[in-house]
Amino acid sequence: MINLSVDSINLRAPYKVEQTGDTSFMFETKHGVVYSVGFMQDVSFYREGVYQFYLINLSSKTIGVDKNISETVRVVIEEFFTHKEVVMLYICDTTDLRQESRDRLFKIWFNTYEKSDSYSLYTEGMTIDNVRYLSSVLLRKDHPLHNQVLNKFHDFIVKHSQD
Repeated sequence: MINLSVDSINLRAPYKVEQTGDTSFMFETKHGVVYSVGFMQDVSFYREGVYQFYLINLSSKTIGVDKNISETVRVVIEEFFTHKEVVMLYICDTTDLRQESRDRLFKIWFNTYEKSDSYSLYTEGMTIDNVRYLSSVLLRKDHPLHNQVLNKFHDFIVKHSQD
């Protein structure tokens, strides 16, 4: 298990972040929307060092574009990647069938990140019971097992997809 520093995050994040666990946080926007953001250990395709990323709107409110949300999330993810040998798994929520929009937004955030060339983002899709799941792994290019992790992720998707 890794530990992330809320103090380091709060030095750079536009919204004040509260730590709720070793790898989990909450923050409230200027519009009163409360988000939970963090990482859960995941062993679905690789034995260790993989954490599933989540971002959950805990409020019933929705708002338009708020750049401070993506900036706060970016800072949390940067803190996560201060650990060289971690892998971030991102699975787009499918409950409202807007997973493709979420995938596009995640890629926009990544592609506009000024340090994106230091990371590898690999996205795969699979269909299970007629539901399309979009998943991505994000890891530092200097991860010591970079290619092995990407190959294991690809093999997992191929094995479990009903396409």
